[in-house]
Amino acid sequence: MRRIHQPRIKSKLNLIQRILVNHHGYPAVQVDNDLYETLQSGLQTAEEDSGPRLRIRPPRENPAIDASINLYETIHDPHETGIGVGRFKLVSTSSHIHSHEMVYDGGKLQFFFKPDTRVDANQFERQLRKNYPDAQISEANKQFPTLDSGDHIAMAKMRLKQPFYYPIKCKIADEDFEVDPYGDITSDMVVEEDQTTDGQRVLAEDCRVMVQTIFEPARDVWTKRRPYGLNVTDAAAKIKQGEVVGNMVEGYDLRDPGAKRSRTAKIIDKLHGAKGYYFTVRVLAISPHKEIAERRCNTVASDFEKYYNSFTEQGLDPIAIGPDEIPHHLREMAERTHSIPWSQRLKLGPGQPAVLQTVSALGSIAHIPNDSINTPVVDWAKQQTGPGIPAEAKQEDDVEKGDEDDDHGYSDASFGDTGSYRASTPDSGPSPSPEPGSDGEGATGTHSAPSAESRSPNPTEERRKDTTVGDPDPNPDERGDSDPIFGGADGDAGWTGTDADESSDDEYDEDDEDDEYDEDDEGDEDDEESVWGDARRSDF
Repeated sequence: MRRIHQPRIKSKLNLIQRILVNHHGYPAVQVDNDLYETLQSGLQTAEEDSGPRLRIRPPRENPAIDASINLYETIHDPHETGIGVGRFKLVSTSSHIHSHEMVYDGGKLQFFFKPDTRVDANQFERQLRKNYPDAQISEANKQFPTLDSGDHIAMAKMRLKQPFYYPIKCKIADEDFEVDPYGDITSDMVVEEDQTTDGQRVLAEDCRVMVQTIFEPARDVWTKRRPYGLNVTDAAAKIKQGEVVGNMVEGYDLRDPGAKRSRTAKIIDKLHGAKGYYFTVRVLAISPHKEIAERRCNTVASDFEKYYNSFTEQGLDPIAIGPDEIPHHLREMAERTHSIPWSQRLKLGPGQPAVLQTVSALGSIAHIPNDSINTPVVDWAKQQTGPGIPAEAKQEDDVEKGDEDDDHGYSDASFGDTGSYRASTPDSGPSPSPEPGSDGEGATGTHSAPSAESRSPNPTEERRKDTTVGDPDPNPDERGDSDPIFGGADGDAGWTGTDADESSDDEYDEDDEDDEYDEDDEGDEDDEESVWGDARRSDF
């Protein structure tokens, strides 16, 4: 009997092992020409159709999750358009799709936002400065982590464990985080040295990780009525009723809901009227070593299980993206979009795959952290702003890293004799050097003033090219103090000065002030363009 059944037992064990491996594994694929072209096509689409990629250098001390929640509350706008009247009114939406990104590349962990349009980028910039007052914001030249020939990539995405109206662990769910969950996520992204199973050493630059959250505003009906939502008040009332147990022989009984179900019902009832977002969370790991890419993707994706809510039993379940699906998801990551058809937005039945949660949940998942995460190589702001210290003032590491950016994907995407190509968009060109005897950096501290050779003879045309985020300023003299002013040195081409300039006029005359700025700022260079830098873009 044992000889007869041993092969069957072995085959069943092998089957179980294959199922477990397929469920928990994150298979990597090697980059070839087709996959590279797919990525480049997505990057080109994003460059043509979306706003600039904003790099955020946060101060070490900031409100973190709370500030991000305020940001997402403010920018929430589903752009509804109604046709008809009353119950026969049809509503369509054209929500803008934005992106929040954490990237570990070149031995540095950085944070980015990619708004849908340049007007959105202007709003993002204002709200980021309001909620993170000392953050340094600039436009990134590099649009994607470095991708070389022969690299392996592994990907994962998140789905909900329960129906959408059960919130994950967040502030509105009465179960806030004692420590920032980014502490574990970023620590697993930043592994400065690793080893393969055969003992081969893997350096920090041999692995790149990107965590991207694509989000778009949902209509307020998501907590009120079907088909694109659910009345959460009715759902909470049903949960409070308890559970019917028993059978026809012994009879039925209504079991008391208990403290846990009662609290769950209270949490769900609080969602009524709350703002919500559709969002897609993806993890991308890149490495020349297939094992390292799969391992890094696995560990980072598993860290998102910390968003599990013990009361609602809701959480994020990491799912591996198979080799056949990787090209599609890689292109969407490059385009900064996600495909959620209307059929997945319908809330008929237990729920659909689309992830739909509150603003509080999105703020917990996609935020700018503070130094409580205790993670090395984070690209923090090196100085705080204050009188005479602009938020975008040049930093020491900018000068030191000026030449290194060209070696980490900042050049044109190419496929050379070495078989290496970079997945990035080209630089807009170096910033012009400071004009002798003039301010190397304007009083606003945003960037160096253009030289006399590059300065436009027409002030109106210069002003139009001087802004990168937002609309052109038709009349700078009538601009209010609350409106953002971007560009070169104050006073150039009719730009309005800052409050810091006005206060300094009482103590210094113009000549003394110019000499002081020339001495401090001469020779400063930046490794990438500012949002309002000198290599201007005028395609509004």
